[in-house]
Amino acid sequence: MLRRVVIFGISFLAGCTSQLEVLTEESNVIHIADFANNTAIEIIPDEDSTKVHVENATEQDALAIAEIAIVEEVSVENFIAEVEVNEFMPETVGVPITVEALVGQVNGRPVYANNVLAPMADQLRAESVKMNRSEFTDSIRNLLFFETEGMGGIIRGGRIYELVITELLLSEALGNMSKEQSYGVFSLLAQMRDNLASTQGGSRTQLRQSIEDESGVTTEEFLGMQRDQILIDALQNQKIWPKVNVTWRDIQREFEKLSTNTSVPTKEMDDERIEEILRSMQAGIPLKDITAANGAITLGKIRLPKEDDRIEYVTEALASGLPFQEVADSVGISESGVWGSFELGTGGIDGIGINEVFVEKLKSISYGEVVPAFEFGSGVFWIIVLDIQEPVSLYSRSIQIALRNVLRWVQFNKEKGRFIESLWGKGSLEEVKEMADRITTIAVRRYQQ
Repeated sequence: MLRRVVIFGISFLAGCTSQLEVLTEESNVIHIADFANNTAIEIIPDEDSTKVHVENATEQDALAIAEIAIVEEVSVENFIAEVEVNEFMPETVGVPITVEALVGQVNGRPVYANNVLAPMADQLRAESVKMNRSEFTDSIRNLLFFETEGMGGIIRGGRIYELVITELLLSEALGNMSKEQSYGVFSLLAQMRDNLASTQGGSRTQLRQSIEDESGVTTEEFLGMQRDQILIDALQNQKIWPKVNVTWRDIQREFEKLSTNTSVPTKEMDDERIEEILRSMQAGIPLKDITAANGAITLGKIRLPKEDDRIEYVTEALASGLPFQEVADSVGISESGVWGSFELGTGGIDGIGINEVFVEKLKSISYGEVVPAFEFGSGVFWIIVLDIQEPVSLYSRSIQIALRNVLRWVQFNKEKGRFIESLWGKGSLEEVKEMADRITTIAVRRYQQ
C-alpha cells in the first residue's frame, strides 16, 4: 500500500520573453511490469521551502500559486485496474499508442500533447466515429490551428495557437510588472477568493465544490486563470488598444460600399432585417457582403408572343387595377410573373444587369406602377417594380454602432498581430504549425485505432 502523502509546492511565473522553441518529440512508453514493485513510496516535503511570510514577501512570492497534490491510499492492484480503463489505453489489444509526448516549448515551459487534447477529448471521440481517417485528421488540424482571410486581414486561431499566444502575452505582462503591481494582483486575487466564498455563505469547502462542478477545475486553477486574464487584459490595454482608432469617416466608407446614397431612408427597416444584419456582422461578414444590408429591387414581368390573342385581355386587366401577379397567373406565367430580385449596388438600377431597354422603361415609373405594353424582340412585355429594399442607412443607429464595434475588432486584431510578431522570432509561426502537426498525428493514432 502507498502511504498517504501531502506535497506542498510553490510555482513561480517569471517574465521571460525568449523566442519560441520546439523540441524534438519525446515519448514515454509504460509497461505493466513497471508497476509490479509493491514497495511503499514516501516523499517528505521540505517544510522550510513552503513557508512564505507576507511581510517579507518578494515580487515572486506575491505571484506564487500554491499547488497541493494529495496521494490517496491505493493498492497496486487498484492502480493497474484504473490504468486498464484509462481513456488513453488502446481499445484493441496489441495496438501501440503514444501515452504522452513533449511536442514543443513556449518560453521554456514544456507543451505536452495531453494538456492540449484533454479539453477536446469528448468532441474528438465523437468525431472519430463519424469521420474517415482523412476527414478526422483535417478536423483535428483545424481545431488546433487555422488561418483564414477575413475582414481585411488574416485571422488565426485554434487551441495550440491560442495556447502559445496566451503564454507569450502572459510572459510579457509579467516581465513588465512593477513590484507594486505584483502586490496589487496578489491582493486582488485574495479579494476575489473572499468574494467567491461569500457567495457560498463564507464556506471555502462549498466554494471549492461549486467551482469544480461549474468549471471542472480546482479553486487555485480557477483563480490562476482569472489572474492570467487580468494580466493579459492590462497588457492589451497598455500596448494594443491605444493604437485602435475608428473614425466617423471609416464608418462612412463602409456604408458607401453599399450605395452612394447616404440620405435618410424613406421607410424604416423591419426588426427581422436588422437582426439578420447584426448576426452576419457578428459572424465576421463585411457589411457589403451581407445580402440583407444591400439594396435590392424585385421586378415582375409578363411576356406574350406578338400574335397572342390574350394581349388585349392583359392590357385591360392591368388598366382596371387587377394585381399584376394575379393577371400573370391568369395567363399562365410561371412564378406569378416574378422576374427576380436584383441587387442595387453603387450603380443603382443601371447596374442590376438587365437590358438597357428595360432599365429605361423602369426609370419612367414609380414603385407599384406597371410599364404599359411595349414590344421587344418577338414578344410584348409588361413590367413592374414589385418591391424595393433600400440599402441599410448610415442613419440606422443600431447598425452604425455594430459596424463601429466590428471595425474596432478588426483594427484590434491587426495591432495584436503586429505586437505578437514583435514578441517571437523569425519562423515561430511555422514552429506553431509543426506543434499542431505533431499533436494531430498523436490524436489520430489515439482516437482512431
